[in-house]
Amino acid sequence: MIIGCGLMLTLFNSAITVFQRQDEIAVLEKEKKAVEKEKKALENEISLLNDDDYVARYARENYVFTREGEQVAIIPGVE
Repeated sequence: MIIGCGLMLTLFNSAITVFQRQDEIAVLEKEKKAVEKEKKALENEISLLNDDDYVARYARENYVFTREGEQVAIIPGVE
């Protein structure tokens, strides 16, 4: 009887451990999907940044760089 109770306790503890691991796996799978999505976005950004025309346009739009002979007028209140 004591051996049977000991085996049942061991089985119960093993079952709890399995369920905890399954929860951890589910959380890690969600994190993995988020990281893969971020990786894909970064790879896309890398490919865009390898394009000189994109880099020039990005610099003009975000950092007010100009082409030769071009003038920039900043209008307050307009984004």
